This record gives sequence, C-alpha cells and structure tokens, in this order.
Amino acid sequence: MKLLLVSPSHRFGRKVLKAIKIPQLSLHILASLTPNDVDISVVDEEIREIDFSSHFDLVGISCMTATANRSYQLSDRFRQKGSKVVLGGIHPTILPQEAIQHADAVVIGEAEGCWADVISDFRKGKLQKFYHVPEPDLSMVPFPRRDFHIDKAIFNCVGLMTTRGCPYACEFCSVTDFYGRKIRHRPVSMVVEDTKQSGSKTFLILDDNVAGHPEYSKKLFEALIPLGIEWVGQSSISLAKDKEMLKLCRLSGCAALFFGLESVSPSSLLGMKKALQSIEETEEAIKIIQDNGIAFHPSIILGFDTDTKAIFDDTLEFLARTKLPTMALQVLTPYPGTRIYRRFKDQGRIISHDWSHYDHHTVVFQPKNMTPQELAEGHHYVQSEFYSFSSIIRHIPFLLRVSPINLRRALLFLLLNIAGKGVAKYIDTSLDWAENNEKSDSQKFRPDDNVLKESSALSLDQAYVLVRSLKDDRPLKDDEQHTLGDH
Repeated sequence: MKLLLVSPSHRFGRKVLKAIKIPQLSLHILASLTPNDVDISVVDEEIREIDFSSHFDLVGISCMTATANRSYQLSDRFRQKGSKVVLGGIHPTILPQEAIQHADAVVIGEAEGCWADVISDFRKGKLQKFYHVPEPDLSMVPFPRRDFHIDKAIFNCVGLMTTRGCPYACEFCSVTDFYGRKIRHRPVSMVVEDTKQSGSKTFLILDDNVAGHPEYSKKLFEALIPLGIEWVGQSSISLAKDKEMLKLCRLSGCAALFFGLESVSPSSLLGMKKALQSIEETEEAIKIIQDNGIAFHPSIILGFDTDTKAIFDDTLEFLARTKLPTMALQVLTPYPGTRIYRRFKDQGRIISHDWSHYDHHTVVFQPKNMTPQELAEGHHYVQSEFYSFSSIIRHIPFLLRVSPINLRRALLFLLLNIAGKGVAKYIDTSLDWAENNEKSDSQKFRPDDNVLKESSALSLDQAYVLVRSLKDDRPLKDDEQHTLGDH
C-alpha cells in the first residue's frame, strides 16, 4: 500500500523561504500513526512539487481555507488517477459537505483519534464518508516521524506540540471550532522526550497559547531548562502579568513570542475581551516582556468595524513608539464557521467566496467605515512603510534592546524583515471588488467548482451528529436537521 500525505500550497508555483517556513507537524504525526508496512511519502507543496507520475493507493490532504481550492484540485486529479482521497484540516472540518464533493472521506476535527480506522477501513474497501473522534487524548499520540525532512530550514527548527485548545472565543478566530475551548495537555515527560529525540536544538512550539494554563506551562518550562534549547512560540500578552512564568519562560530557552495584539484601537480592544484593554497597559506589557529577554512579535489586524482610515497611521505610530523591530500585519478575514463570518454573511457583507482569497492579505468583505479598496491600500501602505529599507535600518537598534543578542536571533530578525518586505508585493490592491460581489451574488465562487453557496459550517458538536447519523445509516431527526441548518 502506497500512501501520500500532502500539505498543499496556497499559491501554487510560488515557493517560500525555508528559513522562516513554519515547520510541518500534522503530517509527521499522521505518518507515525500509520502502520509500518505502509509505504509513505510526505510532500509540503510550499517546499517541493508532487510527483504525479507515481501511483498512490491513498492520498491524505491537510486543508486550510486558503488552500481549499488547491486541495480540491489535487483531490480531483488523484481520484481521476484511481487513488482514494481523504481530506482533513480546519476547512473540511467546518465545511464537510463541501469537502466530501471532492473526496472519498473527510476527517472532521483532529485526526489522531480516527486515523487508524481510516487506514483499516481503506484496506477493507469500506472507507466511510466521515470520521470524527472528539478531543483525542494527547498522551496517546505517538511522537511525530521526523525522518522525512520535508521542511528542514536554516535553523533546523522543529515543530513541537504541547497543548491544544483555547479558552478564548474571539469572534474572528476558528481555533476553538477545531480544537475546542478546553486546554488539553501533552504530558511534560513526553514533550521532553520528543525534544530529545528530534535531534534539534531549535524549536517552534505550535500551541495557540504556551501560557494558556499557567500551572502546566511552569512545569513545562522548568523541564525544558536543562535541555539547553532555543524556541519560539505564541502566547497571550497576559504572560507579562506573571513574573515567575515569564522568568521560567526565558530560562527555558524562549527567544521570541508571537502575540495576538490584534489592534491598536482602544475601541476595538474593548470589544475583544482581552486581558489588557488599554494601549497603555499593552505598551507596558511589551516593555516587560522585552526587558526579560523575549522578543515581542505582534500580530495586528486591520479592518475591524471600529476602524476608520486613521487606523493606518495610528498603527505605524504605535509600532514606532514601542520600538518593535518586527510585526505580522493582516486584514480581517471572516473564516467560515467563525461568528464574524456568520455576522457578515447575515449583513450581506461577504463579497468573495473564492477561498484562495482567505489568506489574511485580501479583503473579502465590505468594511464598515471604508471601501474594500481603501482597506487593501491601507494594508499595503502600513506593510510597505514598516518594512521599507530605511525602516529596516531603524529597526536594528530596536533589536539590540532585547538581550541576549546572538547570530541566530539576528538572522531571524533579518529574515523576518526581508519576508515582511516581500509580503507587501503580494498584497493585491488591484482586485475588482465590484466583480467579486457580482460573482458572490451569482454563486460563481470557484472556477471548475460547483459547490453551492449555502454549504453548512458545522461546529464539532454538530459534526458529531452528522457522523453518528451516517454511521448508524439513519436519517437525521427533525431537531438535528434544525441544528445543522443554523450554521
């Protein structure tokens, strides 16, 4: 049996800089869950191309919304060649009825609890349409197979998983739709052993919030200290309030953290139920974190309903005032399944259902206080100004404020600035939004794709109802149909 596991490219044919590529983990975990007698190939299309001359009995594709079009294209092509295709990931989880039109099976939610069943059913010739095991036990997940080396980068950065789930329910975020709101932990001993077995000294912890459960986080950081590693991850800004955890975080090898700052608008922050709801508190937290030797890499989103065109200069002024040397800038993206998607859809403000546009850099909705063109141009303006050559030079002293300074950290800073400058080139300010809106109205969203506009977005609970009814070979009850139809 030959199995191909694929992470599709967002923009096919455009490769990414390996040095800043987020390391692959999900496919490595699937590979470790696959029986040893299966011949496995793993391809990340952002790094290398698929060999279509080879035949594969089964193909597993990990799909995000931005890669959905490419995922469906690959699925259709492999099925035409005689392969069976399984789609999984956040997009098929939210829109399983859409995904199944391009696949033989869809994994809803996390695959760890059901991948063995997928392989077994395939071998028996009884592949089911939907698979779903809610919240699998992370202590039962084996160590990822890392022998494929599909994304080895300059830093030999390896992905680690320590927790899943997020207690926050941000209107624009789909994390809780996939992993749930309860934080589940991988035993600290398993994380330490995985770290040792990886053969690397540099890691990206892929959790949505490494500080989400303080008691667990402190135990984890203490256990990592003797290993002498360096790592980066993602955290809530509330980390600044816990001096003990912040100190342990740095001693464990943390060099930088990605923070969902979201906005520099006080009115936007008030509506997000953030731990820090004033700009003054945020600026103080940035100083505390960086004074503790951890670089602060913020994520900022443009296009909230409280944003006017003044937000663009306000954002640049905030970044200059806080002396931050890097940042990730995005436009608000209403992903299917999120509350903001449902709200915008109800208000008639979704202007594109071309999933390839759902990439954080393309405007797919009608903003409240400006036109889509103005938001796109403002996004391009802030990105271009912050990562201009003159600004990058000005950022160098900002980097030196965060000690210790070493070659690895300096290279990461340089690469993030180079990548940030490159992102500006791909922010499309030339889209015809009127044409997008017309396509949306006429249900012509994706070329060569006949998926209906009203595909249902499911929560995990609703997905369970769908999977259970199909397994039991029974029709949905009236109340279950109503529940599914609400999304």
